[in-house]
Amino acid sequence: MAGKRKAATTKMPERISPMLCTLTKEVINDPDYLYEVKWDGYRIVSFAEKGKVRMASRSGLDYTKKYPNIARALKDLGHDVIMDGEVVVFNEEGKPDFDAVQKYNGLTSPINYCVFDLLWLDGHDLMDFPLTNRKELLKSLVKGHPIFQYSESFEEGQKLYENMVERNLEGVVAKLKDSTYNQGERGSRWLKTPTRKRQEFVIGGWAESDKVRSFKSLLFGAYENGKFVWIGRSGGGYKQKEMPGILKQLKAIEIDESPFENKVLDTKGAIIHWVKPKLVANFEFATWTKTGRIRKPATFLGFRKDKKPTQVVREVPKNI
Repeated sequence: MAGKRKAATTKMPERISPMLCTLTKEVINDPDYLYEVKWDGYRIVSFAEKGKVRMASRSGLDYTKKYPNIARALKDLGHDVIMDGEVVVFNEEGKPDFDAVQKYNGLTSPINYCVFDLLWLDGHDLMDFPLTNRKELLKSLVKGHPIFQYSESFEEGQKLYENMVERNLEGVVAKLKDSTYNQGERGSRWLKTPTRKRQEFVIGGWAESDKVRSFKSLLFGAYENGKFVWIGRSGGGYKQKEMPGILKQLKAIEIDESPFENKVLDTKGAIIHWVKPKLVANFEFATWTKTGRIRKPATFLGFRKDKKPTQVVREVPKNI
């Protein structure tokens, strides 16, 4: 097992808190790191033991029934495993389609499980093994299974990043080759560099529209040291036919006072409605200000149901 090192026989853990990446401004250039494609999908940790399968989102929600094809593939492996990866739907051009993942019907559309880590195998806890050893075992485990897509490792991070930019893909993840799997950690062992500035934020309110639109913009924020802080607003990216449905969701959780700890600026005189911080959405934006806010309105990309609002923290890019 993974060279000369022996893994201890253990009981399979019931839950895994996924290891996280620190956001960086540029791709780190270091031979101690390997580089992977940053997939645009749903992060899923899968458990398969004695023919029973459970697929958990980052927040611990059970997604097993939503992805029956992947669940069957996990069962067909014939091993007791815990693996980490992202559920991805690829479009006709072979590019990840996040919108298609959200609307996946569970049956007819092709779907893949892009796996990048193996945490537990046949009674053996592998989380303290070096990443390269875990990936070697994972590659041999899923080889030949059409549902699984093994996330390959690359040595040249900058070259991979430039390729992602050319193909308009999400970005690059850098991982220390000898890194252990540290549950819930967001440190320097795993780093992410997106090709575009995109993040999840939590909706805290909306601005009324003085036109025919259902609303003018959404106000959003993130958690910082346990406090919900306002970061920016988004007035674009919404499909006209979907806006009434979004407004209905907002009205169902409307409250009288602002949920943000700080003052909301730049409302441009619009009437503001506040909501409980329950809805998580993806946004694309231009850049950060020095004060940690979004410069100019962001673009709405879609809701995320796989993450709890309290897991959404302010991620300002760091220089590593």
